[in-house]
Amino acid sequence: MRKLLVAFFLFLCTSSLIMAQYVVEGRIIDKQSGASLAFVNMIVTGHPQMGATADIDGNFKLTSASPITSLTFSYVGYKDLIVPIRDTGKVIKHLTIKLEEASFSLKEVVILPGVNPALRIIQRAIDNSDKNNPEKVHSFTYTSYNKMYATADMKAQTDTVNSFDSLKNKTRIDTSKKQKGGLSNFLQKQYLFLSESIGKRKFLYPDHNHDEIIATRTSGIKNSPFALLATQLQSFSFYKEYILILDGNYLNPISNAGIRRYNYIIQDTLYNGKDTVFVISYHPKKGKNFDGMKGVVYINTNGYALQNVLAQPIKLDNTISIHIQQKYEYINHKQWFPVQLNTDWVYNNIQMSDTTMGTGNEAVNPDDEHNKLKVVTRSYIKDIVLDTVLKKRDFGRVEVEIADNASMQNDSIWNKYRNDTLSIKEKKTYKVIDSIGKASHLDRKLQWFESLATGKLRMGWADLDLNRIIDYNGYEGFRLGAGMHTNDEISKFVSVGGYGAYGFNDQAFKYGGDIGFLFNPYSHLKLDFAYKNDVIEAGGVSFYNDDHLLSSEAYHEYFVNNMDKIEEKKVSLSFDALRYFQFNVFGDEQLRTVTNSYRYGYADNGAAALFNQFNFTEVGLNIRFAYGEKFLKSPLGMISLGTNYPIVWVNITHGFNNLLNGQFDYMKYDLKVSKVFHIPQLGSFSITGLAGYVNGNVPYTMLYNGNACYEQFTLAVDNSFETMRLNEFLSSEYGNIFLSHDFESFLFRAGNFRPHLKLVTHIGWGMLDNAANHFNFPTPIKTMNKGYYESGIELNNLLTVSFMQLGVGSYYRYGPYSLPTVSNDLVFKFTVYIVF
Repeated sequence: MRKLLVAFFLFLCTSSLIMAQYVVEGRIIDKQSGASLAFVNMIVTGHPQMGATADIDGNFKLTSASPITSLTFSYVGYKDLIVPIRDTGKVIKHLTIKLEEASFSLKEVVILPGVNPALRIIQRAIDNSDKNNPEKVHSFTYTSYNKMYATADMKAQTDTVNSFDSLKNKTRIDTSKKQKGGLSNFLQKQYLFLSESIGKRKFLYPDHNHDEIIATRTSGIKNSPFALLATQLQSFSFYKEYILILDGNYLNPISNAGIRRYNYIIQDTLYNGKDTVFVISYHPKKGKNFDGMKGVVYINTNGYALQNVLAQPIKLDNTISIHIQQKYEYINHKQWFPVQLNTDWVYNNIQMSDTTMGTGNEAVNPDDEHNKLKVVTRSYIKDIVLDTVLKKRDFGRVEVEIADNASMQNDSIWNKYRNDTLSIKEKKTYKVIDSIGKASHLDRKLQWFESLATGKLRMGWADLDLNRIIDYNGYEGFRLGAGMHTNDEISKFVSVGGYGAYGFNDQAFKYGGDIGFLFNPYSHLKLDFAYKNDVIEAGGVSFYNDDHLLSSEAYHEYFVNNMDKIEEKKVSLSFDALRYFQFNVFGDEQLRTVTNSYRYGYADNGAAALFNQFNFTEVGLNIRFAYGEKFLKSPLGMISLGTNYPIVWVNITHGFNNLLNGQFDYMKYDLKVSKVFHIPQLGSFSITGLAGYVNGNVPYTMLYNGNACYEQFTLAVDNSFETMRLNEFLSSEYGNIFLSHDFESFLFRAGNFRPHLKLVTHIGWGMLDNAANHFNFPTPIKTMNKGYYESGIELNNLLTVSFMQLGVGSYYRYGPYSLPTVSNDLVFKFTVYIVF
């Protein structure tokens, strides 16, 4: 009985406490733009210990045991606001708080050692960063719901329909004066673009990672390549020394290097139970030239960990504004972990208007020219499991991938993982943009963009090889052609194709065909049979899977003017194995015919036997090794995410005499090693080494031509000798080293003008065995046994056109092979680099 009375008494006490609670809920926004304000501090006026902090979306909930008559809101960069609460109800909801931006900016602050308490707090956070960084401590798994949408960053536009209703009569753009159908009216009802995805991630310390997109949906598109963007466009956490954003690395203020380059100011002190939260603003010190950020960090004294982050990269070119928000929670009372990641991208150079949207209301709203494209990404992380049992064998080379059925998931999956139901605005976006996409065949048009990435245009059951349509080199001039291969519409495992081309300079047709059998898509185990009647660079060398898509090394073929005709029959077996190796085993039979006056032969007693046709029979092995390389598997195919280690290519080839039609017995070894070192605040240092050795007596076509690309006022080429004349040197063994250091924009910055200074030095050495067997070459053959040297300077990024950075370069030849006059040793070129 006593126990029952005690239980009843506890029930009454608990009930009275519950009934005595007063609750105020609402959302905090910018008074001018209507955008949500994350992590705003609020207290019951006059009671600093009674308060709360808005979440990352600006929503807040404050609970008190006594009636709340007034709230005080404070936020870095905004005016404090005291809001009286006149409603006497115990639960007050849907309160909209509008904070006004302060009309001042943070000035340069002189910090004296030992005076600024913010420095001590920041240093404590740095000292504990490894412990608080989940990627440095634990294995873990989690599920994420990701959302990305595009809209216009209009002066009066807000993020949600509900908040718009409360603002539309007070904002600077008077929507009542707009005619129906204008851009503003369109974007009040739906977004330009909406994409959702659900991802599952597993991580094993130190660097084993796998992300799988299990569900994806994009407005207007059935099979979307955008599913990965929401997760790949934003950093998972704020603990690395450099935060990668687009193509830039920004120095983290919570780092040992950052504490010397940033100013820190304590803006507020909050209380969360027994813990204290320090609100500290940061911005680069005056006169410090580095890629930095400005913003606010919330540091919790529980482990001196990050609780909230606001960051904005400082980009002097002002083409894009980026706003980052991150929220962390203490999971299982053992680890701080990010639970929500927000990033807003405002493209200041892309103006949205009725004209660009084609709303049919072009003359109505002249202010629309100030509306900039805005892309918003949101990631909500849930189902976090720490210290889960994972094994290295659970991870492979593919780090990020989209499940085959990701675009076909039903509503039950979405309802399970969405953090909230779709808003009216989001539902209308899918309805309107889906109908527009269907009517305008958006999926079909998207294939053209995919084709640019893959080099193949899907045309029903066959793919058109776009890279064979037009080409150029110094021998053929312009080359026009066409090529096609069957695709998975016929078979996923067998592909048949061919090509034809015509060179306008040599006035000759070329053609070829192949059939391939794919046995294992995951390991890329493939057997190919191929035939071609074409031309090939004499004395050139190539490596297996050496992709030059974004490198100026691809320009080398434009300079090649010495080519031999080749008729080749080849069989090859390619596959991936041993985690980071790619292999290609091949056998071929070739007939090569010289196209100039060169002859190979020998002289005996005054008589010479000279030849211009050569038969080769070969077997060989090509190897590519990239330790630590990871891949992203998307609808566009396998995309390398790179590696922090050198990439190595090896060719081993054995030529047979008297096997089939082979006339030469030799061994040929080729090696290439390449590595880029990213040096904080100093740019990037690149080194590439190439070497080759032929053991045997072979004609010019199987030797090494020096890798030259000299021509005044043409394009500079990576990993080539800019001052070396074409076909000037010939080697049977050689070694080249190509060194460069790109200071990027760390040395020179003047407003929007940010040239990249790059220093280069190239060194070559070579020997030629059996020199007496080479006759009648159009120019005298020389060797590089004394060493070839050239250095140069480039000023890149003088002009940016779309994805191209344009610049100029000057290079000078010196040493044993310098020419008689300085003007002959000096060459000027244009530089073109592709960046994304």
